Amino acid sequence: MSPALCLIAMLTLLPAAPLPHPAHASAPLWQVAQEQHQGQRIWDALQMQALVPTLQQEARSGAAQLVEEGLMSAGSPGWPEIVSRIHDPARLGPMLRHALGRAAEQADPALLDRALAFYESGPGLRLAALEHSARAAMLDPEIEEAARLAFQSADAAQGSRARLIRRLIDEADLISPNVATGMNTSIAFSQGYAEAGGFDMVPTPDELVADAWAQEDEIAIEAETWMQAFLMLAYSPLSDAEIESYIDFATAPEGLLLADLLFNGFDEVFVQTAREMGRAAAMRDEGHEL
Repeated sequence: MSPALCLIAMLTLLPAAPLPHPAHASAPLWQVAQEQHQGQRIWDALQMQALVPTLQQEARSGAAQLVEEGLMSAGSPGWPEIVSRIHDPARLGPMLRHALGRAAEQADPALLDRALAFYESGPGLRLAALEHSARAAMLDPEIEEAARLAFQSADAAQGSRARLIRRLIDEADLISPNVATGMNTSIAFSQGYAEAGGFDMVPTPDELVADAWAQEDEIAIEAETWMQAFLMLAYSPLSDAEIESYIDFATAPEGLLLADLLFNGFDEVFVQTAREMGRAAAMRDEGHEL
């Protein structure tokens, strides 16, 4: 995967009945086939099959945190099972592939080819594997905390590794899309909660947007600190020269295009699942506002 995939884990749920994938009834068959091909190519190039089990575990951790913080009743029936179902790789994988394929239809084909070649046969092969391993490792709170402390120490010492990580985050603009997705999913969750009758007084659309904006700073801080720790851990086997070479790719037109495509595809899926989360939370914890 690319740092563009380092999205803050958004807890998502599946309602009691499975939801269908978005329909392509109005799209020509050739367009559907092209989207499927592009989505599969992106999926394979970035080795995303290794990502979806981690997303499932991140969601379970997020569900447990909601219970710990009193935002979801510990006795809510089926809560862990619902979280796992939405992140079942057999469901989440096709959703992501379809979303990425649709996003790829808007991309410059030549730039996309160059971007994917970097991962299919270039340095990206190793980078993707390192990033997947690091993200899975950070499911362990002790490993995540150690990675955060490692970055903080390197940053305080003005080490070259910390400077490179800050440069990558800034020049490749890895934070603002995460913040946008966080706010979008916050709104979608509340919409789903309202649709299922979870609120005594249903908030207006303006109130939902205002609530999301109120979380902007918190989301941005967490996104940046998590990203710093993640990249510190993932790129620890690389030399500074290798990271500089990757920064050149990530900030080139093809790298920026791929990042934008990935964020658009993941945002679509996370917004859908966040709305499902809101509906399930309202139905399964009736009368308890999240």
